[in-house]
Amino acid sequence: MESEDKLNDLKLKNVISPACDDQEYIREVAEAKRALELWTMEPGFQEAFLAAPEETLTAYGLHIDPLSVKILCTTEAAKEYQNRPPEEMPRVAYRYRGFICEKIADRDRMTQEHCVPKHPAFRAWRSRQLNRCWAELGMKNRSLIHVPIIFELDLGCSVGCPFCGVMAGRLQKVCPYDEENATLWKGVLAFTKETVGDAAGQATCYYATEPLDNPDYEKFTDDFFEVFDTVPQLTTAASMRNPERTRAYLSSALKKERRVHRFSVLSLEILHKIFETFTMEELLCVELLPQFADAPDNHFAKTGRARENALDHVEEDDGNTIACVSGFVINMAERSIRMLTPCGSSAARPTGEIIVAKEFFSDLEDFKRVLTSMIDRYMVPEFSKEQPLFLRPSISFEETEDGVEFFRPKKLRLKFRGADDLSPKLYHAVLKKLMEGGKTAYDIAGELMEEQDAFPANVFFILRKFELAGLFLEPYEIEGKN
Repeated sequence: MESEDKLNDLKLKNVISPACDDQEYIREVAEAKRALELWTMEPGFQEAFLAAPEETLTAYGLHIDPLSVKILCTTEAAKEYQNRPPEEMPRVAYRYRGFICEKIADRDRMTQEHCVPKHPAFRAWRSRQLNRCWAELGMKNRSLIHVPIIFELDLGCSVGCPFCGVMAGRLQKVCPYDEENATLWKGVLAFTKETVGDAAGQATCYYATEPLDNPDYEKFTDDFFEVFDTVPQLTTAASMRNPERTRAYLSSALKKERRVHRFSVLSLEILHKIFETFTMEELLCVELLPQFADAPDNHFAKTGRARENALDHVEEDDGNTIACVSGFVINMAERSIRMLTPCGSSAARPTGEIIVAKEFFSDLEDFKRVLTSMIDRYMVPEFSKEQPLFLRPSISFEETEDGVEFFRPKKLRLKFRGADDLSPKLYHAVLKKLMEGGKTAYDIAGELMEEQDAFPANVFFILRKFELAGLFLEPYEIEGKN
């Protein structure tokens, strides 16, 4: 009976959900989150806690048990409790782990369900890019949402972070919410919803910009909510530029939809101001990203300006990316549309983006024409059997006893094994034909039918599997190769 009572006490709740109004539960999770923020961002906290756990937590205004902090912050304690039954886990640690699982599950649902475009060609193209990134980026790809649409309300950024992963230029222009732009904005939102579907509602209203640079950001996002019934996720490096504006926006946004937003923390001084200004409960749904050198666990992705500033320590195959879009970035300030997808940063692509195209539009009708033409030109639902096929040069491959494998050094291996009466030798033969480069599916099927009596349908089946995995260059990538 005691064990059953303990399990009932531990029962997990989704604190991200607006339906959760258990204030004690919320307070415990928020305090655990603050302890981790101190552990990863406050110099000296780790040493002080390990020397005097209870006294240190009390000094920082925390009332949670020290064992929960050890389990959440130290490898040794985490391993010790990893496989223990829930009733043996301290309540705060168990609940905070549940909170993290909620966030990860929400992110995975976004990638696999909510960000999937309804447009068939767009949906197929995005799927190929997402799958390509597993081989090229490995587990780094799990954190990329591959959102199909992103909006920018400004051109450039006023902050100029030295670690900027997309190397945003200086702020040049802001899109004001005047009558003309408001009408255009509402039309753009309506057309993207019509074309892309509800997946467009997963867009953010920033990319290579600082969202709070736009004094009318709230008005634009109010319209966004009216169209999509969702609040665009906010990431800002200017949270303390006008703290009351930030608080008012967060309060309004979280009443409409409780989702996770982010503050980039650029210095220890800013971190302390955030702690002084906002309660732990107010920051429950705000991730604080330690973006300053003094933080014990700073988050400088090896891409963009951070890559340029650390070239001596970056291997070419270790390139990272913060690009989270496989689709279109629509800039309302300069009225442009650029199409891009993530890749590992490199000398050729320092920002970790494959930029497919960029075009401009003048008004709503022109926007509709440009977006439609870009989808039609660059996105195909399925490769033609008459299209020359080229394996991606960024991905290695080899024959195995079971079939073939595609991979990039230090990244995940995509395994294709003989099954359904298809022998590993047929996979080897198809790979050899592909290595010659430029052969069409019809060419490969015809040659293998003549050389090995292979059924064309089996060859097409293997080629289709490789295509879906994003292993072939897209048609627009091979223009001019023949």
